[in-house]
Amino acid sequence: MQSGQVAQGDHRGNAQDVPRGPERPYETVAADLRRRITANEWAVDEALPTTAALAEHYHVSQSTVTRVLRILAGEGLVRTVPRWGTFRA
Repeated sequence: MQSGQVAQGDHRGNAQDVPRGPERPYETVAADLRRRITANEWAVDEALPTTAALAEHYHVSQSTVTRVLRILAGEGLVRTVPRWGTFRA
């Protein structure tokens, strides 16, 4: 092997040079909704789109959106009222 080449399977060379975003779909959706909420896209107590609408918008399953909304509720950004929806906190 020549100098400067990295053997297959050897990831020491440039792993830190590659910028990495969220790896899982729910992390990507959570990051975007977090950004939109903190940018005041929705007013306090305003309803967010439905789980189905968010799933369609982000091209993920409704269970992924539900997971994201639980995370954001845990962060105090939203609150979910059963049978009514999710609202900006």
